[in-house]
Amino acid sequence: MRNVTRWAGCAALFLLSVSAAGAPQGGPDWAHNVVVPQARAFRVDPAAPAVSVTGVVARIELVDGVAKTTLDVSVANPGGRAAEAELLLPVPDGAAVAGFDYEGASPTSTARLLPAEEAVSTYDEIVRRLKDPALLEFAGAALVRSSVFPVPAGGTQKVRLRYEHVLSAEGGRWDYLLPRSESLALDVPWRVEVEVRSARRIADVYSPSHDLEVLGRDAHRFVLRERAGKPMEAGDLRLSILLADGPVATTLFTCADPGGEGGWFLLLSGIGPAPDGTVVPKREVTIVLDRSGSMAGEKFDQARAAALQVLEGLEQGEAVRIVDYAAEVATYAASSVLKTAEELPKLRAYLASLKTGGGTNLDAALQAALAVEPRGEFLPIVLFLTDGQPTAGEQREAVIRERAAAGNFHARRVFTFGVGNDVNAPLLDALAQTSRGRATYVRPEQDVELAVADVFQSLAGPIVTDLALEVRDGAGAPSTRLVRDVYPRPLPDLYEDDRLILLGRYTAGERIAFELSGKRAGRDTSWEISFDFSRAQPRNDFVRRLWAMRRIAALEDELRQAGADPAALAALKGDARFDEIVAEMLELSTRHGVLTDSTAFLALEGTNLDDGEALVTAVRDEAASGTAQRSGITGVAFQQNVGINRTQGWTNNANYFYDRQGELVPATSVQTMAGRTFFRRGDRWVDGALACSQGEASHEPDRIVAFGSEEHVELVQRLQREGRAGQLALPGEILFQDGTETVLVRAPEPTEAERE
Repeated sequence: MRNVTRWAGCAALFLLSVSAAGAPQGGPDWAHNVVVPQARAFRVDPAAPAVSVTGVVARIELVDGVAKTTLDVSVANPGGRAAEAELLLPVPDGAAVAGFDYEGASPTSTARLLPAEEAVSTYDEIVRRLKDPALLEFAGAALVRSSVFPVPAGGTQKVRLRYEHVLSAEGGRWDYLLPRSESLALDVPWRVEVEVRSARRIADVYSPSHDLEVLGRDAHRFVLRERAGKPMEAGDLRLSILLADGPVATTLFTCADPGGEGGWFLLLSGIGPAPDGTVVPKREVTIVLDRSGSMAGEKFDQARAAALQVLEGLEQGEAVRIVDYAAEVATYAASSVLKTAEELPKLRAYLASLKTGGGTNLDAALQAALAVEPRGEFLPIVLFLTDGQPTAGEQREAVIRERAAAGNFHARRVFTFGVGNDVNAPLLDALAQTSRGRATYVRPEQDVELAVADVFQSLAGPIVTDLALEVRDGAGAPSTRLVRDVYPRPLPDLYEDDRLILLGRYTAGERIAFELSGKRAGRDTSWEISFDFSRAQPRNDFVRRLWAMRRIAALEDELRQAGADPAALAALKGDARFDEIVAEMLELSTRHGVLTDSTAFLALEGTNLDDGEALVTAVRDEAASGTAQRSGITGVAFQQNVGINRTQGWTNNANYFYDRQGELVPATSVQTMAGRTFFRRGDRWVDGALACSQGEASHEPDRIVAFGSEEHVELVQRLQREGRAGQLALPGEILFQDGTETVLVRAPEPTEAERE
């Protein structure tokens, strides 16, 4: 592609508004097609060939607070004659066009920026003309409009647009936004490549909106992209660059609750690379290998290979202990041994000598792993592998769990690996969570060695351990009333290049200080951040959704852990606490759109959202049924879903979760738009705020608004001022709560092309 316009330095931000001969520049005429990469292509002329967006590649360069975004858009024309198109691109406020080009472009090809107030009429014209509400999602955003470009018959056209803007800054954080449609129905493939550079040290680059993988990083540079092998989810791409300020960098995101006092917060702490000269505590790793008969064959070969890989990965002078068990427990040595050139061959030989056979004495293996006093100044870690439920020794789940918690005198971190589907998933999860470890589940078709390697590699260079949180009021006094429902619990250890995501609710608009303390390289450390919550606004919707995930995970896990003791579960079902959990899970799912195994039925077309009593009964039944699933494909899937909601760092708007067959699937009939959750029922989207009403009658709207009417225009304008116009962008009818009214927006009449 030829560069038509070259941007000359971020200080010279200007509006590119050179007109191309014959190009429509803000007038009433449009090309045959309008291409909006964040949504789709819209056919303006019903008689013209329709084009479609077949792919978008976004290259994002963030350098010292300035963003340079390049979008390469591929447009296809399957028709038998050439088509004309032009580009509409919603962009952040303050953006400036740096260049526009396409294959075969003339030197006069242009693009210009329409500020938000001028873009309103453009959005309105397209929506009215096409009778399509999709672009209402971007109402209120600035807009780039290009000159007309050709799309050859039966071919493709590649369009490149570049724009720049200065990142918004708050404290030691830069925030980047790439506007994209939230609609889950869109399937245009996106690729994203991000490079961040800074003269200051970078503690972290965090996306609350998408699952991005880090390809490379150092103190001054990050390289990220969309997760390989996964389609990039819908929604705005958000990035926050956290600059290093001392050993730990911390920032705060807030979201006020528009329905009352208080709101939600997300505290983000980035550890970043360890400074030169940092003394990293050595590790003492206890490898616990299940050698019961059910492990025979490939599973045990992989588990043994994983243990060997851990041995090789330990530094010289770090410590290791091998505990192997079937019906009885054996150990390589009574206590840990140091990894040395002399000891390593003996450890390898011991692993090679192990044979499988017998039952599974899981309780005795745990006691053997936890009871021995660790070496002083070493960080004690347990890697615990099993492929089944206890069949020898103590077999009661609740007793095993409680004995492990009570017997972990030396605060060993237990990382559990459930191999296959026959494990007791809630038990393995509890063993990990209570010790600041985590649980990993290895499916029958997955490799045990790779799973252990991934976890072990993440445990390199522990930086901060024994984390604790104290909350203080504006006068500096400790307080327990200002925040509640803070997760995770307990706070995890943080390792090199790790991050802490702390989510909770605040109860009042006051100044609140958060102090985190722990041990860094064995020495006491602490850091603090304070914020005046009276300044919080109802934005950053990702904060409340991420908090809702954590809260739901805690409630579901409370039920699943109660199920370890059938008598305790039976007592809980007859207790008011069970009803409280059920009611709160239902409220969280309908308000925030986060599904669980107990509320997944809400996504089904046949579920009546009107009958609150029936919905509560259904959640009770699903919760009780799920709690009884301790193992098997379904039991493991349920516990993995708890883990997803407990640890998810991005919003997962498509509600990917494991179904009862263990498959990871989305729920596209639940849609979050402009902070509201909607459930699809036929051709109608129903606001989650209307769910759970009493009685069985369907919701009757207080007001019906016809799409495209003056009343509809007024409604759009008002919601736009409130930042909620996007909720009217859903296709079909929309039934939603608007203050004290229930409003139904009638779907637009079919266009002429649709009638044909």
